[in-house]
Amino acid sequence: MRKYVLSIALLMAATGAFAQNRLVKKAQGLIEENNLAEAQTTLTQALTSGETKNMAMAWDTQGDLYQRLFADELNKAAAHQPMDTAKFVKNLYACLDAYEKCNEFDEKQEYLAKNKENLIKFRTFLMYAGQFNFQNHHFEEAYKAYDAWLNFPNNHKMVANEPKVLNDTVFDKNQVAYYACLAAYQGKDYDKVGVHMDEALKYEKEAQTVRQLHLMMLLEKGDTAQWINASKQYAKNDEVIAQNLLAHYAEKKMNDEALAFADELLAADSNNKIANYSKGVVLFEQEKYDEALPYFEKSAQIDPTFTDAFYNAGVCCCNAGYAINEEIGKKKLTQKAYDAEITKVKELYKKGEPYFLKVKELEPDNPERWASRLKTIYYITGEKEKETEMDAYLK
Repeated sequence: MRKYVLSIALLMAATGAFAQNRLVKKAQGLIEENNLAEAQTTLTQALTSGETKNMAMAWDTQGDLYQRLFADELNKAAAHQPMDTAKFVKNLYACLDAYEKCNEFDEKQEYLAKNKENLIKFRTFLMYAGQFNFQNHHFEEAYKAYDAWLNFPNNHKMVANEPKVLNDTVFDKNQVAYYACLAAYQGKDYDKVGVHMDEALKYEKEAQTVRQLHLMMLLEKGDTAQWINASKQYAKNDEVIAQNLLAHYAEKKMNDEALAFADELLAADSNNKIANYSKGVVLFEQEKYDEALPYFEKSAQIDPTFTDAFYNAGVCCCNAGYAINEEIGKKKLTQKAYDAEITKVKELYKKGEPYFLKVKELEPDNPERWASRLKTIYYITGEKEKETEMDAYLK
């Protein structure tokens, strides 16, 4: 009698399992009929009952359903119709997760080839998710999508060793890392800015922007020590960062640190334009204009388009002349000695002229950078016609 009752129990359990498997088959038919809402209800019952025998088939079907849902939104975008970005993204992530769940139950690897191909293809859609969200200023979601693309081999075991994933030719990994850094910064999630920083710095097209993002992130976090260290690292190839660091040293009156920084750059490469420029700036801040001038000149020689080097070289000459002129009034000089000193002043101002003319050549549409300087030179040297010419630029 007990054996008979047990047999009935086993029969009932088997019947329930088959019934749940039939639910999966039913859901598949509903998907084919595009009755997606009812298909989801049916699948949810099959996945949560605990009685479904073929869970691999159930999760595979669930992935196919999510695929239909996100594809519908993607097709709208392709047809230039309004799409529900949130719905697209939600179902894309759910689809990827469902195929992974399928793989966990797929002991016979019945669905492996199909779903592996799908995962490789759908990785590209993560970039769409990132771009859609970035354009809509949903920076947190944009970062999530870029991060998911970058970590795809780690997050999806089926494709972890696939060459098409590890060496993606559709998107540049370093470029995606740049997008991730930018999205994190725009979303003010400064900790995440640094997550993919090393890869982003390899994206040469935007390397300067990435360096700036890194430094701004450190400032936002109040980490001045790391900002200085990073600035010193980047300054070798970026004059803006070098200038910002030197300005910081000057503001904090960290003269020894500024000099050590400049000397360190020069020791690494004496023909580096930023190294020479930096040493010039340090000496300039110490009002050692005669010593600073050769460094600005060499920096300009290395890069004949380096406007700041030419400008500062000119200022060195004028400031040296101005300093002599200021001292003249403090001395009791004979007329001959006075005339000799004035001649020195004029010569120094005149020495600065070609540097500012070079700035004029490089930045013709920026007269506020050079016109007033040249006007002063021509005033000191008594070249009235040229002085008047500069007035025309200053109007």
